[in-house]
Amino acid sequence: MTKNSNQNILQIFAYSVIIVIGVGWLLKIGSSLIIPFIFAVFLAVFLYPLERKIGKFINWKSISVLLSFVALFIPFILITTLFSLQLMTIMESLSSIEKSLTQGVDKVFSVVNEMVPFLNLDSESVMKNGEGEGQDLSGPLKFIGQGLMSTTSILASVGMTLLYSFLLLYYRKSINNFILYQAEKSSRSDFKVTLNKIKETIQSYIGGLGLVVVILSVLNSIGLTLIGIDHAIFWGTLAGILAIIPFIGTLVGGVLPFIYALASTDTNWQPIAVVAYYLVIQQIEGNFITPKIVGDKVDINPLFAIISLVFFGSFWGVAGVVLALPIISIIKIILSNFDNTLSYAALMSSDIKSNKGIFKKIASMKE
Repeated sequence: MTKNSNQNILQIFAYSVIIVIGVGWLLKIGSSLIIPFIFAVFLAVFLYPLERKIGKFINWKSISVLLSFVALFIPFILITTLFSLQLMTIMESLSSIEKSLTQGVDKVFSVVNEMVPFLNLDSESVMKNGEGEGQDLSGPLKFIGQGLMSTTSILASVGMTLLYSFLLLYYRKSINNFILYQAEKSSRSDFKVTLNKIKETIQSYIGGLGLVVVILSVLNSIGLTLIGIDHAIFWGTLAGILAIIPFIGTLVGGVLPFIYALASTDTNWQPIAVVAYYLVIQQIEGNFITPKIVGDKVDINPLFAIISLVFFGSFWGVAGVVLALPIISIIKIILSNFDNTLSYAALMSSDIKSNKGIFKKIASMKE
């Protein structure tokens, strides 16, 4: 390897580090502006086919855009209403549920202490804060409640997202032409293909994920009802909604009804049945439901999926975790369109293990 090639590699590495640090800094300080806009872009792309169909019958652009929003939010409002009714029932008996959850955690700790005595877990010490003062186990329910409460910042973010989405759809032709004509004339056809791939990825991911949430909510609610768990629709729907958080969402959605069943039922088979049922549903979801519905549009292997979740989650919290997979998929699509970055896109692919000769092929293309 020559001296000049070594210098080039060092320069590329230095530039990459500087770019990553700069982008990370911008993502961090501009999260309040960037997150609503990214959600708005995804929502606008998802609503685009519906708005275009409505636009064939209505000549007023603003009306067709508004109707596309209405068509999307009617089922969303119905589902939210049903979930809210269950939540109101939960809130009415919140004190008893908190007590049940506390008892459930105590039972779990006692079983763990019997199996692994040297851990010596104590629920009271675990639930204490940094100042040593005990906290009541509003635990998971308080966390859920805080996430569901409409704070001023959340309402502002949602409002900005909807406004951005409306304007992006309203000016979509101009924005699309602006992006397309940034490329050279000879490469515009390839650039258009890339934009279509990104559009299909976003639409497939959002539409598929929404359908997965509905299916899981129904299956979870039916299963918990058959097992005999109180507030089955609430726990089942909650687990379905948490599925939007990759990897850990399904786990959290299954732990909460298990703890509740452990404390609120007099039998041992019901908590075990809850765990067994959620394990079966998780396997069905991971191996059949999500692959069939979402398909291969989000073509990212688990290593880079986890890295993206940690990276974006560290900057943007829960919003970053939700956005991580579609963002990293879009990055992969962009990288796959340049010869110098094609190997990075191949490294991120889900079929990297079975396609071992891909890097040799890419290297031969550069020679």
